[in-house]
Amino acid sequence: MTTEFNCLATGIGSLPVADPDQAAALSIRYLPEAPIWPQLPKLGFREHMDGQYSESLPGLVIDETKQRFSFDTSGDLTPALEKFFERYIQKDYGYFRITETYAAGFYGFLRTIKKGLPKGARFLKGHITGPLTAGISFKDETGKDIIHNDVVFDAVVKGLAMKAAWQIETFKPFGLPVIIFIDEPAMESLGSAFSAASPEMVAEKLNEIIGLIHELGGIAGIHCCGNADWPMIFGTNVDIVNFDAFGYAERVLLYPAAIKAFLERGGSLAWGIVPTGAFTGNETAESLITLLEGSMRKLEAAGVSRATILRQALITPSCGMGSLTPEKAEAILRLTREVSDQMQKKL
Repeated sequence: MTTEFNCLATGIGSLPVADPDQAAALSIRYLPEAPIWPQLPKLGFREHMDGQYSESLPGLVIDETKQRFSFDTSGDLTPALEKFFERYIQKDYGYFRITETYAAGFYGFLRTIKKGLPKGARFLKGHITGPLTAGISFKDETGKDIIHNDVVFDAVVKGLAMKAAWQIETFKPFGLPVIIFIDEPAMESLGSAFSAASPEMVAEKLNEIIGLIHELGGIAGIHCCGNADWPMIFGTNVDIVNFDAFGYAERVLLYPAAIKAFLERGGSLAWGIVPTGAFTGNETAESLITLLEGSMRKLEAAGVSRATILRQALITPSCGMGSLTPEKAEAILRLTREVSDQMQKKL
């Protein structure tokens, strides 16, 4: 089924503020049609994307001094694994909740929307770390990527899926469709000599997570802020592909047939046209729209109608903004909203 996003604005995840209520207010103000719950890495290492979704994973070790997460697989993990998979099979979403210690922005966002949804709200957006990124971020006691441990990595993937499910269940009372982005910054390494995984395995794990999101009525997106194996991504069961349209559009558009097939089956492109790391402050909505429309025309030349492109488009920043200054982040959010508003007028 095709969802008509019509160039609405949404965000990626992280914001560079420490006050969860302030962060939620920014999300509501600039992204009213599809507000996000904000990740707040400035609050501490538990809010970073490698650890934020790690609660409940069997064998997990937290090093407070070095501020990092790892797995100790040297002992017998059987009891912990049995408990984990039993809760997974029982679909005990509450067991896999993200607590406020790990996601203060989620709870700030909940407090805010309980007072009332923004006018014109159509979706609520959450996020999880992707399986490839998690699999090579977490190490075992020897320093080896946990993606090489089949049993524990399987638990990591299922744990991520359940974190997505818990978000969807938590947002259900608000009566809006829930979008969950699977954030995969590590996707750029896939297929290289340094890759720890095959594209086929990554696609399988992505589809496992996407399947649970769909089972609960959610909309699944994949966010890649660099280059990636785009045909593989478009070939998954994902509903939205979010890419850095400011810096990488030419590489994504090298695969017009894959994009066309994706759009024809109802998929949508989330154009990350507002730069984050490359943001200078000199960008304007007009200059970014000129760049965006140039890319869209290339899709038109490949046989995709302009109406389809606009109908199945979202507008986003190119990446999360947790490492920027608050002033830059707000300027980027403002630009994102301006680009969205002006593109919607073209519908």
